[in-house]
Amino acid sequence: AKIFSRQIKTWDHADIVAENPDLVVPAGQNIVVVHRTLGSSSTAGTTEYMKTACPASWTLDAGSTSNWPDDTTAVQGSGGMAAEIAKTPFAIGYLDAGHGRREGFGEVALQNRNGKYLTTAEANIGLAGTQAVATSVIPADPTSDWSAVNVYNMPGELTWPITLFSYFYVDRDLESQGVDFDTQALLKAFLEYVLSEEGQTHAETYGFVKLPAEVLTYNKDTIASMVFSSTMTPFVREISTAAGTGAGEYILSVKRKSYDTVMHEPIAASLDALDARIAQLTTDVHSASVAQLHGSGTTNPSKFFWNVMHLFKNQAMFPTHLTYRAIGSSSGMHEFVGIDNGNVPQNDFGSGDIPMSSTNFALLKFKMVHIPFAVGAIGIFHSVPAAENGGADVKLDACLLAKIFSRQIKTWDHADIVAENPDLVVPAGQNIVVVHRTLGSSSTAGTTEYMKTACPASWTLDAGSTSNWPDDTTAVQGSGGMAAEIAKTPFAIGYLDAGHGRREGFGEVALQNRNGKYLTTAEANIGLAGTQAVATSVIPADPTSDWSAVNVYNMPGELTWPITLFSYFYVDRDLESQGVDFDTQALLKAFLEYVLSEEGQTHAETYGFVKLPAEVLTYNKDTIASMVFSSTMTPFVREISTAAGTGAGEYILSVKRKSYDTVMHEPIAASLDALDARIAQLTTDVHSASVAQLHGSGTTNPSKFFWNVMHLFKNQAMFPTHLTYRAIGSSSGMHEFVGIDNGNVPQNDFGSGDIPMSSTNFALLKFKMVHIPFAVGAIGIFHSVPAAENGGADVKLDACLLAKIFSRQ
Repeated sequence: AKIFSRQIKTWDHADIVAENPDLVVPAGQNIVVVHRTLGSSSTAGTTEYMKTACPASWTLDAGSTSNWPDDTTAVQGSGGMAAEIAKTPFAIGYLDAGHGRREGFGEVALQNRNGKYLTTAEANIGLAGTQAVATSVIPADPTSDWSAVNVYNMPGELTWPITLFSYFYVDRDLESQGVDFDTQALLKAFLEYVLSEEGQTHAETYGFVKLPAEVLTYNKDTIASMVFSSTMTPFVREISTAAGTGAGEYILSVKRKSYDTVMHEPIAASLDALDARIAQLTTDVHSASVAQLHGSGTTNPSKFFWNVMHLFKNQAMFPTHLTYRAIGSSSGMHEFVGIDNGNVPQNDFGSGDIPMSSTNFALLKFKMVHIPFAVGAIGIFHSVPAAENGGADVKLDACLLAKIFSRQIKTWDHADIVAENPDLVVPAGQNIVVVHRTLGSSSTAGTTEYMKTACPASWTLDAGSTSNWPDDTTAVQGSGGMAAEIAKTPFAIGYLDAGHGRREGFGEVALQNRNGKYLTTAEANIGLAGTQAVATSVIPADPTSDWSAVNVYNMPGELTWPITLFSYFYVDRDLESQGVDFDTQALLKAFLEYVLSEEGQTHAETYGFVKLPAEVLTYNKDTIASMVFSSTMTPFVREISTAAGTGAGEYILSVKRKSYDTVMHEPIAASLDALDARIAQLTTDVHSASVAQLHGSGTTNPSKFFWNVMHLFKNQAMFPTHLTYRAIGSSSGMHEFVGIDNGNVPQNDFGSGDIPMSSTNFALLKFKMVHIPFAVGAIGIFHSVPAAENGGADVKLDACLLAKIFSRQ
């Protein structure tokens, strides 16, 4: 507690050394305290444990969030916690025990209530549950308020002090609630399976710890106290063949399986073989001299780039290692300029959906070139029901669009909109729901800069990757968030990559282009904007000049789409003077030439890009010709068809060379396609029959386990069943089980959480519920103190020391 609260700030503090006499660290070595920044059950477990075990030292907030000291490090998610501990020497933090041990982190031997120092690997995690029953921490009445229940710092020689239950939240009296008989039967079978010996063993494969016998007995009594309809027929499981009775209607039979289940094992085996082969190939690469090429930037072309790099790696005779980090356009610029590296590039090329900014361009210590490699379109999509406009497109010009997005026009029946759309008949005063991205994005930049270019009088807000949107608009994260919001919200309008919006089946605005023609992205020739950019000298004649003002918005042309963007390579023009490795130069040249070739452009289309027009390809060819490569560099040549002898040359990229994983991809993909088809057919079969249903929601931790059990039940039942579980977090699971948005009527048949039902939610219940603990887990305290600093021994801490460290005392 003293460590986490920063009362103790250094690893050589006298209190720590007193418990760890073999710990020898640099004098005054700071303890880097790492904590989760968003609410989490691991934060709740750690802080509430310290508050329980050493309240004098932990005076900060306890719960899923806390008021951590300013000189601590905040991270998002367990992945962020693991990454921070891994990269930061002398750090300390908390993780699910299994996760921390899999990462190979040093673990704190924590002093338990009996005074014994032990790690989670040495502890018996289930003992806390045993003690909870024995000491009546678990209420005798399962229908009572459990909000104060916890199993922190329980007694026992091998008990781990930071232990949590995961719970089912279940209505005790299903009969009086009028729940469907078959749903009652499915719920009872689901609970009994999870708590059975088979189910608990099954849960272990997902990282859970088996419940102790005492808790299982308690749960058995709880289920026995539940009220099911007397006319409900319970499910019975057929474990081994029971001729005749096994064919009964309410039998869950292990003899029933589905094609996708049967096919899972050979596909999994094939994937394991691929993993082993990839690992071997990785070893082979690192055991030889390796030609390398590294890039970073926009996420949009990442899958395309990775695929091309994979091809090159397979097709080259000598070992190559090509990588691309998908980190966004601005970060790609940052690393290409080398802002954190003395303005020396950190990669061999960068990539972005926007030109290099003038600020970054001014920092360059060398001449760079822009190479447009793809062209894309941003479409304007809406959810006005087609019937409201006679099935026609909604037509808008740039000024109308700007007035809508800036909320000067707020309703679909505004006179200016109706003037352009006389067939549009909507409810009087129907609000336009404007949806926009909340974080910086190239689609926001394209849309706002287009409006600023085409109608500056109407778009007076900021233009760029972010904007100062009006308060009565709806902010979403990512293109997925944009699509979800348009899909669920009638009469909404927003912007998306054109291919994405059309795949979603959204209505698309027919936007008026510069020539006065109304058209959608499906009707436009997207590449024409690039042609016009060359013809009108929007693209600079000198590829080494500052391109920061270059855009291809609202270009002329009968079929030109007005919101068009290039994606660019950022490349050093003179690789020779920079002393770039000869083979890296050769790989970069081959990579650029492939992407811009007819084959490469066709390949890019499969990832949703539009081919560059001939004029831009010619411009790029001239740009590459102007680049300075070393005279001693040997360029790569591609072998497309067999060239006996020369095809075996060292600098040949041969399509005749492949790897095992590439060859195996096709049959695996075909198997997955067959599975998808089978699943689709099964889904159709389910919906075409009377279906018994069971639905739950809550904590994400057991989601894979629950989905697997539900999948088994679906396969094993004779009549159609439909079981679902939404992984939405413990608090949201409570919210839906109580039915807060549904007149306090549950929205699911059960809930699930890693914390008991809060007293606030418990008070809202219109029925008696029971808590059923179904799994027990542990939070471990992990650190990155080098093992040599402590003679290879565990770092030992008690609760008060931990609190002082975490609170920075």
